[in-house]
Amino acid sequence: MDNLTSIEPQPRIDTLVNTPTGSRRRRRTEYSGTVWFGSRPELGNVVVTQAGSARIDTAFFLPDSLPYSPDAAGDAQIACSIAIQSAESEGHQFIDRRAALVPDPRGAAVSWVQVQLLAVTRTPVAVSYRVDVLVWMEDALD
Repeated sequence: MDNLTSIEPQPRIDTLVNTPTGSRRRRRTEYSGTVWFGSRPELGNVVVTQAGSARIDTAFFLPDSLPYSPDAAGDAQIACSIAIQSAESEGHQFIDRRAALVPDPRGAAVSWVQVQLLAVTRTPVAVSYRVDVLVWMEDALD
């Protein structure tokens, strides 16, 4: 089941890093934000009801992803973390999460950051993500 209802990115952080020899530069980009699964609660006097247990098996592209060279995937270092940000009760189990540079689904000669998530949880639930991507400068096309 894929209940993804919205992705809300935070401002992206970019850092340039020199190699120890200083001959090549790397670009470190930090992506973070919130993904909502199930109906997002409204502020006010609204009571949020749980939809019950749901299996979340989804892959989504980060909306603020930089374009990367297709060659970047081989040398990129990518770290991904996921955490529950907002939920009404217990009973959440995150089984797997990962991020990767994935070819453009429209066939363009670029790659984008995609997060894959497998979980069993109660919805609605807000999940925060953080993805760090480190690539050689020539692989970052922005």
